[in-house]
Amino acid sequence: MAVIIKFERFEKRTFRMQPTQVVGHFGTFGEGQQKVLQIDTQGSQTREKPQKQSQTLQLTRQSAFELWKLLGEEFKFSA
Repeated sequence: MAVIIKFERFEKRTFRMQPTQVVGHFGTFGEGQQKVLQIDTQGSQTREKPQKQSQTLQLTRQSAFELWKLLGEEFKFSA
């Protein structure tokens, strides 16, 4: 599990689409400036324990805002 506090671009020479597709489950806790968004994924259907929680990421209010801006820039979203 990890709390993302900041996003930084890195220059990687090769990127590739990951072969495994999963559903992201999300929820929030806390209030106001202390609110946190949590995203969990479970193992894929081909994994030994397919329904076992695999990864957890948490976004603070600030890192969620940073991600929102980043997504808008990268995917040309407009509000």
